[in-house]
Amino acid sequence: MDTTLILANALIFALSAGLMLISSRSAGGIRGAVWFAGSNLSRGAAMLIIGANLPNLGRVRYPQPIAGVLVMTGVLMLHQSFAELLERKAILLRVQCGLVAAITVALVYFSLFPSRSSVPIAALHVVEGLLYLLVAVLVFRFSGKETAPVGWFTALALAIYGLILFLKAASDGDHRSAAAMAALMLMACLVTTVVTAFGFLSLSTTKLRLELLWRAQVDDLTGLLNRWALKRMALREIQRCRRAEHCLSLITMDLDGLKTINDAQGHSCGDVVLQAVSGVLQETVRANDSIARIGGDEFCVLLPDTCQEEAVLVAERLREEIDGLVIRYRGVNVQTGASLGVSSSVISGLDWQRLADDSDAALYQAKREGRNRVVLARSEEITGGEPRQWDESRLRVSRIS
Repeated sequence: MDTTLILANALIFALSAGLMLISSRSAGGIRGAVWFAGSNLSRGAAMLIIGANLPNLGRVRYPQPIAGVLVMTGVLMLHQSFAELLERKAILLRVQCGLVAAITVALVYFSLFPSRSSVPIAALHVVEGLLYLLVAVLVFRFSGKETAPVGWFTALALAIYGLILFLKAASDGDHRSAAAMAALMLMACLVTTVVTAFGFLSLSTTKLRLELLWRAQVDDLTGLLNRWALKRMALREIQRCRRAEHCLSLITMDLDGLKTINDAQGHSCGDVVLQAVSGVLQETVRANDSIARIGGDEFCVLLPDTCQEEAVLVAERLREEIDGLVIRYRGVNVQTGASLGVSSSVISGLDWQRLADDSDAALYQAKREGRNRVVLARSEEITGGEPRQWDESRLRVSRIS
């Protein structure tokens, strides 16, 4: 029975390692999957060394020190694989010292006392159980909201196996229950290996799916929503505002003079300006407002439950904040301005395309009338600062003394 379970565990370890290596590019990145595969190979080798000392399988000299070091090295690599997957490298560095110390102590102990008594075996099981519990805590604590069910189930399997190792250590001196406890431990190891492998694959697949979803909705440079994500958000808000009979407003904003900044200081400076403006937008509007970058220097702000008068005030506050924004870049101060168009469901109705078209038309009216101003759709100019001609001779770039 023990021989069959040991060989079954070794086979499952090998199959799981091969699966991780094959799917490493999709399983949370190459490094995490390779660490997981190495962990399974190390623990599988320990199983074979233990099995080699059973009847009809020959013998290995000093099996306990070798198997002990392989097992703890395997659990260490298991910890690193989940730390890579869950992106907790800072915690990994702190915990790694303790894990390496545990392996070093075990290596020295088993090298100095390579006896077949129950003391080193019990010590091995205690240390191994602690390491499994540590991995379980890592997986349980840092599985995200979307991956929580799979992460918690995987952590539970690891924790149960750690507790079984503690029970095995406590029963090593009891020869009457030793055989039953060994069989239980091998069965638990078999189940834990399968559950952990599927848990790792599920977590990595979910992580990949969320990353692709994030890339499909978010602008890489600014971290804001993109045009597609803004439209989806707007359609949901339109349905909600229609049911609640609330207003909905949209601000479309274009930066004044960004092309001149790019020509004078380079596109990397323009990227810094876009990121700084994105920060101003996020700090100025409400948490439930949606901000998107829909073009090179064009932004949109969706304002739920906001009438046109309030939307104009928000737009004017944004214009003032951007007008006063000073960006330091490679020894120079760079400033820009903004033209803004505002549309509201009061005039345009609760129709996304009409809201977008009207705010866009108001924006271009603001640019035609001198820029650095706010215009409400289908109205005269509402408010604005001093018009500027955004050519290179008027670009507000000054050396820092």
